[in-house]
Amino acid sequence: MSKRELVSLEEILFRRAYCSPLKNYMNPDGSATSRVFKLREKDNGELSVDISSLTTKEKSVGDNNKFILFEIANRVVSQLSLNTYKAPLPDNSNDAHAVIVGLDINDDIKPLLLAKASRRVFILSHHSP
Repeated sequence: MSKRELVSLEEILFRRAYCSPLKNYMNPDGSATSRVFKLREKDNGELSVDISSLTTKEKSVGDNNKFILFEIANRVVSQLSLNTYKAPLPDNSNDAHAVIVGLDINDDIKPLLLAKASRRVFILSHHSP
């Protein structure tokens, strides 16, 4: 395996989450719940994010009727002893793709701290008033 390239601490990262009220990814005030940054089995220890300087909010969120977007400073990720590596998708569909590694699937604390440090990026869908 080739050496992975760390994402600059100056970067802002985008993390997409479902906006369905049934999935509980957002608090009533619009902030992220810890679930946004919690690893799932299928993540294989890597939490997918996008590097904001390499994409747009619209491209990162994809379907804004289905997803919401949060942003977090990579410096905060690093302060929690986590690393973010560039991981462009092999099919060239997303050069901005990166992964946060170092999270434990059973850890509830770091996902909560990441959620508290993130902020929602508002993208208006065509359903918005």
